[in-house]
Amino acid sequence: MITIGSIPFFHSFGMTCVMNGALSLGMQMILFPRPPTDDLLCETINKLDAPQGIMYTGVEMLFKRLTEFVDSVGVEKFKEKYDFWKKLKYCTSGAGPLHDYVRVPFEEIFCPIRVGYGLTETSPIHSVAPFWGPTKTGKLGLPMPGADWAIFDSENFEAGPICDGTKEKGGFGPDNIGEICIAGPHVMMGYLGTQKEQEDNLKMWNGQRWLLTGDIGFMDEQGWVEIMDRKKSLIKVSGHSVFPKEVEELLGHHEMIDEVAVAGLPDEMTGEAVKAWITLKKGFKAGKDIESETLKEWARENMAKWKSPKYIEFVRKLPVSMTGKVQRRELQEKDMAKLDEGKEIKG
Repeated sequence: MITIGSIPFFHSFGMTCVMNGALSLGMQMILFPRPPTDDLLCETINKLDAPQGIMYTGVEMLFKRLTEFVDSVGVEKFKEKYDFWKKLKYCTSGAGPLHDYVRVPFEEIFCPIRVGYGLTETSPIHSVAPFWGPTKTGKLGLPMPGADWAIFDSENFEAGPICDGTKEKGGFGPDNIGEICIAGPHVMMGYLGTQKEQEDNLKMWNGQRWLLTGDIGFMDEQGWVEIMDRKKSLIKVSGHSVFPKEVEELLGHHEMIDEVAVAGLPDEMTGEAVKAWITLKKGFKAGKDIESETLKEWARENMAKWKSPKYIEFVRKLPVSMTGKVQRRELQEKDMAKLDEGKEIKG
């Protein structure tokens, strides 16, 4: 078995899922110092003898780029030129959401992507969807051996979990949303020199130390958890809770949209308003092929009124981290600075 690594090892995701995982299983590693161009990746894999298959671990952007490369070449021509699609057997995504508009076209060409979940504070892997057998779209898999999770109301943690995976407790499904909390030997001992942060994020319940992850989600009857979004990312519009990930997913299905990031901005009428930063697919131009007002109208027709963006700004590209994760906060902070200066928001 060969694993392809392009996530930096200074990040806990790359260190654990690529380096440590490969070493523990005796796998061969092919490493890139940074995410390779798609043609280089395909040419490299073409030359590899991998009778047991190839594993590719990445973030959403890497899978999206690979699908776009296939589209640019043409599916049939791609399959004639490369045998990458035959060798690629296992894919794992983490360090951020995996939207259906990215996952579905990738899986139609290659193989299923299994989603994992964790934090630096959990060493970092907590759960992953099994590579064999059925999986559940949009879910975070099942906890690793010895690990546990539950859904709590973080504002009333002492009352116990909303859902702990037992039928006796109940509380299953999307009507029982709360904060995802994790317990187990893989949870950190604490933060160095930050007592308040430690008290806010590590709490005792039922004899166990629980880490409050800051992620909002719910659990189904089989113990699979679906994450809605970061607690800090939640947008409150006229009392309604809006999860940026959900709006991004809906907008991502528009035929002209390539990438999208969503965040909340202050609004005098509704408390907060939804803003979307959007890049268009090749061949489409803002102002010529589509206007922001046209897209807003489309959004209102395809999602609840309070979820639809009040502002839409077309950008050349979205800011990403070293691991390829879209930085919503960077976009949000730029507009917050404009508001502080009394300037108008684009879109």
